[in-house]
Amino acid sequence: MDEDVLFKWDHKIKMLFNPILWGSYLACFGIPAILLGIGFSVTGNIKVALFFPVALMAFFAVLWFIVGIVIDIGGGFSASFVITSRGIYFSSGPRAKKAADMAAVIGAFAGSASGAGAGLLARAEQDTSVTWDKIKKIKVRKGMHYIFVRGSFGNKPIGLYCNKENFDSILSLVQSKVRS
Repeated sequence: MDEDVLFKWDHKIKMLFNPILWGSYLACFGIPAILLGIGFSVTGNIKVALFFPVALMAFFAVLWFIVGIVIDIGGGFSASFVITSRGIYFSSGPRAKKAADMAAVIGAFAGSASGAGAGLLARAEQDTSVTWDKIKKIKVRKGMHYIFVRGSFGNKPIGLYCNKENFDSILSLVQSKVRS
């Protein structure tokens, strides 16, 4: 069966004022920090149990903010999206791949397994796809022209950053394919 390209577009994703990315930051760094705090609380040293996770989150927040400034000054992350008759494809631009590599290296040098792991995880998710039959759920943020597509277990989710011109058409297509 031939695969027909239905939509294809590129988008620059800003980082600093993007609530979707900040939510990902909190999940990637907040959850491990809280778990570390819980782990340290078992030792009986409550000061360390409270201070260490807060300090770790503050360190990564500053790092995130600095990287965000650099990324946003450069115009944002480049992302390419393709929607075909078979499914949805996403590919990051070269700057996003370099940023993921840098996060892994900085995390490793800082001695942070969670920081290095987050960078490696981000690198692993640079190119992904999901077929229509594997999509289980979509979430829409109309004001941001954003469609979050979640596949079945084992499929990586894809965030479709649309532009004002193509958002309604893409949303209609995705909704029609997911319902059928």
